Amino acid sequence: MNKFCENLIMGTFRLFYPAKYYGLEQIPEGRAVFVCIHFFALDPLFVFSVYQKKGDIYFLAKKELFRKKWAGDILKEFGAIPVDRENVDLQTMMAALRALKEDHKLVIFPEGTRNKKDDALQELKGGAAIFAVRTKSPIVPVMMLKRARLFRRTKLIFGEPFEFSEYYGKKLTEEDYRKLDAELREKMIALQSQLKALCAKKKGRNGNRTER
Repeated sequence: MNKFCENLIMGTFRLFYPAKYYGLEQIPEGRAVFVCIHFFALDPLFVFSVYQKKGDIYFLAKKELFRKKWAGDILKEFGAIPVDRENVDLQTMMAALRALKEDHKLVIFPEGTRNKKDDALQELKGGAAIFAVRTKSPIVPVMMLKRARLFRRTKLIFGEPFEFSEYYGKKLTEEDYRKLDAELREKMIALQSQLKALCAKKKGRNGNRTER
């Protein structure tokens, strides 16, 4: 995909799905694992939109999206790594770990599937913390106020990076995995509450005017 096509896709996306971002200053230099709530098939483009440096950001996408060659080619150009949601294979693991070890950024949707409850974070399927621990990468939670809608401004917030450094170099147990997922989910929920408070405050200043 040439730069013109990439800019056309992203320009069209921004036109149909405008966004308001909070916490962009939180994005660290170098490698990082972005963990995001997942409502919509095009959610990765919201992150790509603010860090549009070709070849520097990757994301995990269900393998079914790659069945059509043209779709798979486009996804790969945007940094998609195919994943079997029921059985993550070694090839997927190695591709994701390699991206982080090469100081790129990796976007993961730890719920494992799209969220149909609008703003309620589902239970996490696991995996995001493992990538971060194995590569000693900071984790940046990313939350949305609600699912994206055409021509409505989507509100997103990037949280403060944190690390599970106490687990570095440790052989993780099933109990460790559960603790990591529980702590990660708590941080994501807290960040979404922060986003709700910011939006409520802004709405109050605007005299309850609906923001577009």
